[in-house]
Amino acid sequence: MWRIIAVGLGILVSVVGTKLAIDHWKKVRETLGGKKIAVLGPRASGKTTLIKFLLKGELSEEYVATAKPEKFSGKKVVLQDLNLTIEDTTDVPGDRQSHADWERLYKEADFVLYLTDAKMLHAGDQGYENNVRDDMRHIGEWFDDRKDKPPRFFLIATHCDLIFEYDSLPDSRKTAFTDDFWKTPIMQQLILLGKGIKNVKCVAGSLKGRDESERLVGSILRQATA
Repeated sequence: MWRIIAVGLGILVSVVGTKLAIDHWKKVRETLGGKKIAVLGPRASGKTTLIKFLLKGELSEEYVATAKPEKFSGKKVVLQDLNLTIEDTTDVPGDRQSHADWERLYKEADFVLYLTDAKMLHAGDQGYENNVRDDMRHIGEWFDDRKDKPPRFFLIATHCDLIFEYDSLPDSRKTAFTDDFWKTPIMQQLILLGKGIKNVKCVAGSLKGRDESERLVGSILRQATA
């Protein structure tokens, strides 16, 4: 009797989960389809890797719909079907003159993804922190210029795989690590400069491989449609 009930419940969960995934992907299409995305960030933060994945990668529908770390098998969705317009950027040099180019991209975009190196911030590299704070200060100023209709802004911490404390954890505990990471003084400063948690979506992870990239992009899509 118990066995029959358990099997029945398993089928029910499977059906409901699939419907949720399909509904969620429909929402992703409605929210991001045809939108302009600006990808900003300092050197070696993963911009090119993320752009390539957004243009040519794919996700399973189930993965987009779930916040769990494991990936489920299922229908694959090719991200290029979203017809995103993704603006590549040059790295901002030390004199920061290229911020003018960033400002133009920010003001034209529907979504802005700012990538930063979690390993450098976790290590407390003062020079890197100063550069990132300067970037975020500019972004906050551009937000004020578009405060009536600002782009959706994401602060994305990449290279978490290079942090030993993160990489050594099982997948089920990595979310707790990243939750604590966002509470550190430097990350709270960056969020504040970006006009606060109401206007800044936070995503942390890795672009090291396919699975890690799927997980990070899946987190971005979930928050984009929340």
